Amino acid sequence: MKKIIIPIMLIAVFFAFYTPKESNYQIYIKVGAIVILMIGVMKLMDKVPSKKEEKEDNEI
Repeated sequence: MKKIIIPIMLIAVFFAFYTPKESNYQIYIKVGAIVILMIGVMKLMDKVPSKKEEKEDNEI
């Protein structure tokens, strides 16, 4: 899953920065790229454990 998400995020960042200024749909492309990037970050962060969970496990 991680191997698929990272290239998609990189492509979204490329489109966010390098959209032509003459394009009528420039703002829509940038918003779409940011949404894809944020969803990708959210999916990657699901796998990372939080520090609170580790402390709670140690207390028990």
